[in-house]
Amino acid sequence: MRRDATGAGGAGQDAVDAELESALAAAASAPLAQSLQRYFPAPVQALGVSNTEVVKIAAAAFARHRGVTAEDWLARAERFARSHTHHEYFILASALVAKVARGLDDEGRLLQRMQAWLENDVSNWAQCDDLCIKPLYIYLKQRPQLLERIYAWGESASPWCRRASNVALVKFAGRSEHVDLARVFANCERLLGDGDPYVQKGIGWMLKVASQYELQPVQDFLRQHLARMERPTLRYAIEKMPREVQRSFTQA
Repeated sequence: MRRDATGAGGAGQDAVDAELESALAAAASAPLAQSLQRYFPAPVQALGVSNTEVVKIAAAAFARHRGVTAEDWLARAERFARSHTHHEYFILASALVAKVARGLDDEGRLLQRMQAWLENDVSNWAQCDDLCIKPLYIYLKQRPQLLERIYAWGESASPWCRRASNVALVKFAGRSEHVDLARVFANCERLLGDGDPYVQKGIGWMLKVASQYELQPVQDFLRQHLARMERPTLRYAIEKMPREVQRSFTQA
């Protein structure tokens, strides 16, 4: 459930939370906030702080507060992720998790936390992808045995979680023995009828990456399901294929 808090901390706010909020406010740019709107179909409440700058703010906080435990940073990230005050608050939450993800000894519990964020707190594709490509990638790279749990996200009621069922695996496809191409195809096939355009783009992204390692199997999958496939999904999927292969699909 979304909160109406005016800041990340609320009753749980401490000096570090306030410091992080102040750093974001100091870095805010109204022109950048306005320019960000063109990337989203619906209005986004943004301060106008680039992702790169948000990561720097998180890193600076870690450097200043080395005695803070990983669990405390995760709790702080939770508060920012759930505040929904500004787009950058979620990006900051993602950056904070990325700082501690590698060293966590939590028996996979971070995946449950990230799934909850995707289902309840993510509100746009940029937040979804930042979560997948940064903290989740760091976490899963150290724990490849957990990769298979991501496929179940394709059954979620949340479109962002369904998108993440592919996006969270794109940096592993073709590069990790723990990502089975047959499972990837099964998840993509399950989602081909999904009406959400960002889920469809997630399918295309996954197939595009996979095609750079397993070109023929991806071609075979596309041809088998061509009649069901949205044209934008197909365009994404074939983007890195040889020109003559691309033409065989676009002229079909």
